[in-house]
Amino acid sequence: MIIGHELYGGGPDGVVVMHDFYGCRHTWDHARSYFDTERYTFAFMELRGYGSSRDFKGDYTVEEAAGDALNLASDLGWERFHVVGHSISGMVAQRVVVDGGDRVKSAILNTPVPATGVGTFAPEGLELVIQSVDDDGALRTAFDALTGNRLGDGWLNFKINQTRSTRTREAQATYIQTTQTSFLDKAEGNETPMLLIIGEYDMEPFTESTATETFVKWYPNIEMTICRNAGHYPQQEAPVFVATKMMEFLHKQA
Repeated sequence: MIIGHELYGGGPDGVVVMHDFYGCRHTWDHARSYFDTERYTFAFMELRGYGSSRDFKGDYTVEEAAGDALNLASDLGWERFHVVGHSISGMVAQRVVVDGGDRVKSAILNTPVPATGVGTFAPEGLELVIQSVDDDGALRTAFDALTGNRLGDGWLNFKINQTRSTRTREAQATYIQTTQTSFLDKAEGNETPMLLIIGEYDMEPFTESTATETFVKWYPNIEMTICRNAGHYPQQEAPVFVATKMMEFLHKQA
């Protein structure tokens, strides 16, 4: 089985790019217009149960998703590669770093769930995410909170429609359960170069102050950038800035 993905660009350096709990590969459509397609080939991977991987069944765990990313890189002939994860797949990207070892050149973590999992979220926040799997009202509240209660109905309607049209309920409901466990004992101290992107208007536990006490302390070779005028979706809210920072980081790894 080859996990669903879309290739973009034709450069010699491979980058696996993953999406968030509510999205699919199309959440990167705006930002990728500014990616360097001469130096890199991007594989926009979709997790099992989402988008072009919607019909792929599984256990819907972080370990399984990380294995799918590593297998995709192998299928593409990438002995070594970079990985990008957003939100819940930011947690997956950290697992790719752990399980992939020297194969992973670098990781970009875009408003990521920590290696400690969603089980460390505030109880009311976790309950809202669980409710949002089925309830459009809860989903609207979640998107509003994740972007600082500052964007209009057009944005919220767009995100709700994108979510409902791209995922299976089974996958989404299962991921929120299987990502409640931690693998920090395996990840902490990892020296892989990482870029951490935090949105200025994001909610806890995705804020700069929390990231400083967690990611920055866990990973010795991580650098953090704050995306102004953005919440939990920097690549959609501020695509040019995010693409610029991502390319600058990838270029440095060369």
